[in-house]
Amino acid sequence: MEPMLESINVAANASLKVETYSNNNHCESAGWHIHPEFELVYIKNGSGVLNIGSKKRVYNNGTLVFLGGNIPHADFGNRDNADNQEIVVQFKKEFLEEKLKVFPELLKIKELIQKSKQVLIFDSDVQKKLWPDFKKFCHLDHQGKLINLLYILDLLSKESIHKTLFDTLSTANFKKNEIKRLEEVFMYVNAHYAKDISVTEISSQLGLTPNSFCRFFKKMTQRTFIDFVNEFRINKALEFFNENNTFITEVMYRSGFNNPSYFSRQFKKYQGHTPSNYLKNRYADSFS
Repeated sequence: MEPMLESINVAANASLKVETYSNNNHCESAGWHIHPEFELVYIKNGSGVLNIGSKKRVYNNGTLVFLGGNIPHADFGNRDNADNQEIVVQFKKEFLEEKLKVFPELLKIKELIQKSKQVLIFDSDVQKKLWPDFKKFCHLDHQGKLINLLYILDLLSKESIHKTLFDTLSTANFKKNEIKRLEEVFMYVNAHYAKDISVTEISSQLGLTPNSFCRFFKKMTQRTFIDFVNEFRINKALEFFNENNTFITEVMYRSGFNNPSYFSRQFKKYQGHTPSNYLKNRYADSFS
């Protein structure tokens, strides 16, 4: 199982990291995770859900999202269409603080990057317009990738229409030890979601009382720990269903639930329909 702290390894001779995924080479799911790097994500098509911090947004026909560092989020991609591609561009805050600051001409780009702390979701027309530019990343060397990213950021800073996911979302007030603790929480849930999740055990592991832990988690994510665990498990259930495993009971146990009624209620809460209706809709052709 992959840990919840995602380590972003930017090459020594590069300012950014670019990864391109397809249905044949899909990003390995890390579930909920956090990392200090800024992240620009382009998803060509298909539908999915953006789970970022305390927010949840459905997208259709792909999406283009820009989020700042140290914002908890789940994976964004989907496997709806065979030709779907996901391009992920990540760079450290030093890119902004040390490199871009020497060019006063890049003020609008710097402002755009700063706004990414509120999480930016771009208009579908902008997304479609930029597809050729994101697509070319895989054919470029380090210098070309940097120039291409600056071109994309320049366009986004001047012409794009976007929505902010958060009115304000500042992680600057979070201490390093708080970020580390949150990473440990994600690692724990990722390793234990199929078993009983013990608040007492994880609180002790973090050196907190159960009450202090619950307050800490609410402060960092703006949601309760139980709510987070339930949604995490439902997202795992979706993964298992999408592997063509249509046995509801088996998926229920694999994702950490042991009560069919409770599983069905939680699934409907986070997905809008029951497990059986989800399977009927997704595999309608198989059942006809």
